[in-house]
Amino acid sequence: MSRFCLLLVAALVICASQRPVQALPAPASSSPAPSVSPALSPEDPSPESSIPEKHPDALLETGKALFEAERFEEALALFQQAVKEDGGSAPAHYWRGMAQYELAAYRKAVVSFKRTVELDEKWASGYVGLGKAYLQIKFRRLDARNALRKAARLAPDDPEIQYQLGMAHMNPRLTDQIVGGERDGRSFFLKAAVLDPAHPDAFFQAGRCYERPESRGSRGSPEFDKAMAAYLSQFRVNPLHDDALSRFVYLALLSEEYGLAVELLEGAVDDPGVADDLGASDPAIVGTLRKQFGTLSEAAKPRPDVLHEVIETYFSLIEPDEKEVYRDLAHVAPPDELASWQEAGGSEREARWHAFWNARDSNPVTVVNERLVEHYRRVMFARYHFSQGQHPYDRRGEIYVRYGAPEDRRGDVHIADRNAYRSASFSDDPVVDAVREQNDRYGYRLRVDRGRLTIVPPEGMTEEEINDAGELLAGGIVASSGQLTMQDERKLMGHGYATESWVYVRYGLELFFVDQFGGGRFDYPWGNLLTSPEEMVRQEQFSPRRLAEELIAKSPEEYLYDLRGAQLEYAFDAVSFRADNGATELDLSYSIPVWQFGDISDGQGIRTRLEHQVTLRDSAMSPRFTHAFGFGPFDRPKRKMAESHVKVPVYTLPESVVAPPGSFTMAVQVRDETSQRTGVYLRPVTLSDYSGEELLISDLKLATLITPSGVQGPFVRNGLNITPNPGRLYIRENPVYVYYEVYNLSLDGEGKTAYEILYEISPRGGSARRGWTGRRQGDMQTVMMAFSGQGYSTEDREYTSLDTSGLPAGEYLLTVTFTDLNAGRNVTRSANFLVMER
Repeated sequence: MSRFCLLLVAALVICASQRPVQALPAPASSSPAPSVSPALSPEDPSPESSIPEKHPDALLETGKALFEAERFEEALALFQQAVKEDGGSAPAHYWRGMAQYELAAYRKAVVSFKRTVELDEKWASGYVGLGKAYLQIKFRRLDARNALRKAARLAPDDPEIQYQLGMAHMNPRLTDQIVGGERDGRSFFLKAAVLDPAHPDAFFQAGRCYERPESRGSRGSPEFDKAMAAYLSQFRVNPLHDDALSRFVYLALLSEEYGLAVELLEGAVDDPGVADDLGASDPAIVGTLRKQFGTLSEAAKPRPDVLHEVIETYFSLIEPDEKEVYRDLAHVAPPDELASWQEAGGSEREARWHAFWNARDSNPVTVVNERLVEHYRRVMFARYHFSQGQHPYDRRGEIYVRYGAPEDRRGDVHIADRNAYRSASFSDDPVVDAVREQNDRYGYRLRVDRGRLTIVPPEGMTEEEINDAGELLAGGIVASSGQLTMQDERKLMGHGYATESWVYVRYGLELFFVDQFGGGRFDYPWGNLLTSPEEMVRQEQFSPRRLAEELIAKSPEEYLYDLRGAQLEYAFDAVSFRADNGATELDLSYSIPVWQFGDISDGQGIRTRLEHQVTLRDSAMSPRFTHAFGFGPFDRPKRKMAESHVKVPVYTLPESVVAPPGSFTMAVQVRDETSQRTGVYLRPVTLSDYSGEELLISDLKLATLITPSGVQGPFVRNGLNITPNPGRLYIRENPVYVYYEVYNLSLDGEGKTAYEILYEISPRGGSARRGWTGRRQGDMQTVMMAFSGQGYSTEDREYTSLDTSGLPAGEYLLTVTFTDLNAGRNVTRSANFLVMER
């Protein structure tokens, strides 16, 4: 056995408290374990058997060939005939039982295997078959264990017998709970793995035990490290296992043990011969997972993009039905959107699913949908913690998927009619305790008593008065002292129910969930028949079911995305020009008030840097383009500045990038690395397609100043230094500078262009205001709104300044109409701006 196998067995069996272990390397042989030990083959009964050799060899051999070909009905007919001809043949009865087992005739198989062990009491295979058949019959698990223990005594070194003994100590229900005298089946599974390191399922079942170390009446802590090691070991020796690798990835995501996942995966791929054992495609997926988990373990901040990649890898490993649980919108979508999605089919259904999540993207700047990743994480949590009694999860899971973790979650065993609030201890959060106290005083009081009448004495009446008088209670119910005594006994002695109290502070809400009928299926508490009408009205009005339904109707889901910093305020502008080869160039500019960067007295350094990202999303809010860049470093203020004193741009920042043309929603994010202040803003943009040969005009770039420049700089374009005004805000009497470019002008016979330009300004949504003047910077002439010009190039740039002194404060629309006189064509472009009083 390899050293890693010894490490695993030693760590899992002997000293569970040791550090996580490495996954097993593949053994020399990875062939599946035989179902029965060769030493105890069904063809060879024990030598001590007193049954004479009367079995018809020909019938058995032909039947076994059909059995191996999975033609079980035909094989059964031959085995039946063999039994008929020689009723004393133990192999004939055995193989008849095997065929009956494969055909799911388990009770008949029990009869055949019983006869087998009657004929040969020391033939282990007969007891194995009997035990396996018992396992398939309800309430016969103890019989299965007894049969398998007899087999183990006869063949203690048979790995399949140990494996089946382990299965006999596992509960096959969806709850995955462990039953029986042994803690669970892990000791048997591990022994099976030691006897046969290439066993196709033993390590996986051991992983199940470590993942859910539960027994009736008690529960231990999950040992995810050992479970992950066992699952990966199973994948190593049996790459075709249906669930081993997917369960490993699931636990790594659930526990966020990314470093351990990397360690185990490295151990898996570093062993000699592993690539041959895993097959051609598996080393690739192992390498991908190792890289992804490595990124997550080393990241200093959350990486939802990488997390989403790992989850998608996990989805590729699970069954379609399980994947649909994660994609279901039943517990997040409003009724109308849910119905629309459910009614659609094919590509339309998929499009509506994407549109739903795109509309709820927590940060539309990033390409990854953080809200969708959070949904997947919530479903993972619900599938593990709240699926014991219901698929895919019970009521707790529904609320968790909708709203995430409560601020406080408390479990208890509630005794009938006991005051849940007064019997519970206080939490560490006074706000949580305040919500519970408020609910106890004026809201819902947990009362659970299956099928009984709860007697509620009138306010102010003491128990002594009721007992002495046999008082008439509210609602006309008379309670004798004997009835009250019985109720007190029930409170003290019986009717305990597993309950949970969840407090969502942000909603001021306490919700109760009760496993009222056992089996681990939690739901809202059922209503009780109370003798006090006032109490019944209150209980119904504030019942958890009603409060949850009201919250869901108001907000079917919620996720409070953490930007990890205070709000960063800034203005930004986006215009487009033509780039080389007719491409579209997106020109961005920002202005950020300096007061938001704090000052050097906070000890966080004298300089800072800004991270920027811009993303263009289409009409379905799917990302079509993204670009990340940075500015800085910049000097931080030397002293604290008041917001009211310095709300002016201190940093004006430019950036340009080639982007696709079209109509988009543009999402922009700027983050200060020092203060972690972050601002995310959206605005609609239309980026023109400049690839055509017709007359084209760029967007209008508004500025605070435009001057000729003979040197290159961050604000220089075509020989002009353009100081941008991202906020498009102008003090009255300060001119509005505008710059734009025109393309594909026509030349006359002399190689000249001729054009006219009309400038218009109008109140936003109002009529045009004509008759104001503009000053052309090139020749400093004062011109009217319309003027003409000429040139010698098919591409030209234009700029001017417009006087705002005659405009009252308000929002205005500047429209430029450019007419090519040679071609008789014109183009128009507009931009809005604000004028404010000094």
